[in-house]
Amino acid sequence: MKFNKRFLKRVLAIPSYSYREERMRDYILSFAKKRGIAAAMDKIGNVYLTKGEIAKGEYVPCFVNHMDTVQEPQCAYVFRNQCLPVRERKNEEGKTELYVDGYGIGGDNKAGVAMALALVDVLPKCKAVFFVEEEIGLVGSENMDYGFLKHVSLLITMDCWGRVRTASEWRKNSAKMYSRRFYEQVLRKVYERHGVTVMDHPANTDVCKLMMNCDLCCCDIGNGGYKPHCPDEYVCVEDSIAGYELILDLCRSLDGRRAYRITPEERGGFV
Repeated sequence: MKFNKRFLKRVLAIPSYSYREERMRDYILSFAKKRGIAAAMDKIGNVYLTKGEIAKGEYVPCFVNHMDTVQEPQCAYVFRNQCLPVRERKNEEGKTELYVDGYGIGGDNKAGVAMALALVDVLPKCKAVFFVEEEIGLVGSENMDYGFLKHVSLLITMDCWGRVRTASEWRKNSAKMYSRRFYEQVLRKVYERHGVTVMDHPANTDVCKLMMNCDLCCCDIGNGGYKPHCPDEYVCVEDSIAGYELILDLCRSLDGRRAYRITPEERGGFV
């Protein structure tokens, strides 16, 4: 499957709100079933996907994104079993922007969900977890099954706005998402190839909760969304595709024989 405007628009049209993520969850489970991808759901509604048979001593990337949005008017579309009225427009650069009049499209983080599904579809082996209720306190990641992170090399989320922005630390206490060693060995070359210019953006999303409870390096990469949580929120198609291509390049640059870990001293920030 090609990650393009059509697929991105399809996922963005699925209504979702905290406590009412069922339409997005059903779509993810259906997506996995059609492709023969192993899927599971825990008692609070988090969805776990595993693509491919992962051998002993092998490690794969894991995509981490949340299914809920802050746009409460989307609930009406959930109840009526309707898609959101996603519209298109061209910006001054000639790029395509997707939006919903009046209350925002919910690209935070449905754009990330779309990117993750497209990556799962194209990569031979990987994992993905889709969380409930991130927007009301990282509830899904607080209650995840950490056994799922066995054989994971790197945690990657797409919950950072824009095209060339990535998060490097947790906004709450400045704890680092990844080690300097990992940046120099892997990230630097990938970021340079894709024109990443802003790497100090602080994050407050699910990987921040996960990194408190594991020693894996994490990345938060731009999903092409703009003005998150605002009534005029929108997603730029070309910027989402650029983020997808960056992450695909990053995944193909990983050494499948190792997990990229960070020591407590390198993480810092915790007291």
